[in-house]
Amino acid sequence: MGLRRSLDDYKQNEDATDVFPGERRTRQGRFSGSDQRLVHVSPAGSLRDYSYPLSGFGGIVSSRFGIRIGDAVEWFDALDAGCQTYRAGRSLVETTHRLDGFDVIQRDVTDGLVHTTTFELGDDAPEDIELVGFVEISPEGRDGRVGQLVHDDAIEVYHNREHDYLGTSTEFVECTPQVLERFDEILAAESRSFPEFGASEEYEESRLTGGVGVRVAFEDGETSLVTLLSDIETQSRSDALSAVATRTRRTNSDSAALLATARQAGQYPTVADQLVATDLSVLELLSAPTGARIAGPDFDPYYQYSGGYGYTWFRDDGEVSTFLLEADESLGFDAAEIHRQSAEFYLRTQLPDGRWPHRVWPMNGRLAPGWANGHIEGTETQYQADQTASVLVFLAEYLSAYRQSLRNVTVEAIENALQSGVDGLDSSLEDDGFPTVCENAWENTNGRFTHTAAKFVQAYSTIAAVTCDAATRERAATRATQVFDALDMAWSPDEGIYALRLDAGDGDLDDRVDSTTFSLVDAYLAYRAIEDIDETRLRRLERHLHTAFSRLWKETDDISGLTRFEGDTWRRRGQGSEKVWTVSTGWGAYAAEKSIRLFSSTDEYDPEKWADRLFDEIDLDGSLCLPSGYLPEQFFDTGAPDSATPLGWSHAIRLATHASRVTRGARTE
Repeated sequence: MGLRRSLDDYKQNEDATDVFPGERRTRQGRFSGSDQRLVHVSPAGSLRDYSYPLSGFGGIVSSRFGIRIGDAVEWFDALDAGCQTYRAGRSLVETTHRLDGFDVIQRDVTDGLVHTTTFELGDDAPEDIELVGFVEISPEGRDGRVGQLVHDDAIEVYHNREHDYLGTSTEFVECTPQVLERFDEILAAESRSFPEFGASEEYEESRLTGGVGVRVAFEDGETSLVTLLSDIETQSRSDALSAVATRTRRTNSDSAALLATARQAGQYPTVADQLVATDLSVLELLSAPTGARIAGPDFDPYYQYSGGYGYTWFRDDGEVSTFLLEADESLGFDAAEIHRQSAEFYLRTQLPDGRWPHRVWPMNGRLAPGWANGHIEGTETQYQADQTASVLVFLAEYLSAYRQSLRNVTVEAIENALQSGVDGLDSSLEDDGFPTVCENAWENTNGRFTHTAAKFVQAYSTIAAVTCDAATRERAATRATQVFDALDMAWSPDEGIYALRLDAGDGDLDDRVDSTTFSLVDAYLAYRAIEDIDETRLRRLERHLHTAFSRLWKETDDISGLTRFEGDTWRRRGQGSEKVWTVSTGWGAYAAEKSIRLFSSTDEYDPEKWADRLFDEIDLDGSLCLPSGYLPEQFFDTGAPDSATPLGWSHAIRLATHASRVTRGARTE
């Protein structure tokens, strides 16, 4: 998966203080995508596929483009940053490259497994001009053992099943396979630059590479590049070449045709609200045909600084599904088909014990590499019990919202899943009513976590309120009360908070503030629907929220928001203190907004004030939102974004919070 490019990046950024060298960052630029392909377009117009989790195809691992005028080449990545924006809703990425005296406008659209890039010359462009480019393709994520066929009007790069094709709408002036770095060049201090035109290579070597350099003519001021990812077992070479030829005809690949294709893309109807359109677009970009979503584009495929993000976590996905369902009920953007796909995916992937695995491939639901599958191996500790609770909350709320329109067989399947899910939750409970020792939501600690208990309360309570099976309903209600009462064990009166966890060893409280405890608000609201809550516990939650927001709040010259938890050391790089997270800030805004249903404003805690303050930072013009509208997972104090960008969980939280604010009549401009 592009080891050469990762090592190049490592050489260039080894000494950077707010960049992790060797990653495939997406914190700048925009994505063009379908449910099968996710292509990143950098501000310099370079393309890179993040498609593997959605479709199983590797695609483009690196690229660069420029303009050749006479004998001189102007590479776009050497120019001052131009302008990049979305067109046709958010289906087309338009990048303007500003050269001396004229512009080149690049437009990118993804349709199924096809990605089309059109280059249009602006006024005053010289006549003696060509597009130049380098494209490195990695079928099945392979760095080696790839082959290349240079056809008359297309290039084919293949490994085993995956065969990828590159074609153009105009003539190839030159097409040169690029033999990539050998061992000594990979280990050298300096990077090697591609393409290298005119290089004399043996035919045998030049056909065993995924890299190709091209020079392409313009016609009437335009030219287009088309890449198609394909499986040779389902699409023959002749059919694939024919498909590329069809896509590269001027009637299908010029700017007007590209705009028409872009306008037809997308699962959702046109939404006027820009924030809603942005968040729905991001969730769509991250979705596979199954309806499952990756957490975010996988920027660290070699697990150097993280455990990877291009998978479906059942916590993240369950939370996203629930937030999306809630927002749809308030705003009415007609996502019924999306909810159905999510429910069916969860039904297919539930384990026999009623729980779900750590993470799976979204393309097919198969078990993906992970570190928290202890319950599959036979131990509870290396397992994240909150994940199962998150999925059960969605399934119960989906059943409640759509029961009347669902087929009887679907209703029965969901009710069976909820019944089995209660069994799964029960297996993770201790006799004292608190969940057993397991891994936390941040996946970095073991213990008995307040967040896990809160999600159990929410899941049990939601099931008790909606399912029609009396036995399951009564059992869930009993368990909800048992766990809700056990939350008293996590209360720290000296600190005025619900602690992060009960220590796995001696049961002492780890009384740091943790943003996952914002889930207590949903737990309280769900439990209140089946039982009364006494005043003492309401006052505890009120005090907890005020204390947690105050202690996690961080403000620098460049950003403001909430840190993840006190003492968080992950991905600090050159920074000496905790980083601000968009998930935590958004979660805080959501919890504050929802807590308005529980509390009135007081001198100590004003939920509306905190809801406004926190939401402002993740809003489209907030300090934690990029010009693209994307919410990255984290920020350095310098304002530099970091980690997965965009992060689906953050966008779903923002969407649901915005929907609640619209319902409340809060300021949403």
